[in-house]
Amino acid sequence: MRHEALEDYLARVEQAVLGCRNAYVERYTEEILMHDRVNLRIRIRFEQGHLLKINEAVVVLKNQPNSKSY
Repeated sequence: MRHEALEDYLARVEQAVLGCRNAYVERYTEEILMHDRVNLRIRIRFEQGHLLKINEAVVVLKNQPNSKSY
């Protein structure tokens, strides 16, 4: 079972992605590593031809989701 803070964060990200207009979501992957760690991969293609690609590692620290920097 995922950490509650992580569940909330992923739900907000998913809603934001679904709210993108004039865009096609090519990829949305949540890779659960542990109950408090996840890798998130998103690819959104916009009608104008632009591509937004996001790869994010998220870990919960002190009940807050934090992006890991490598």
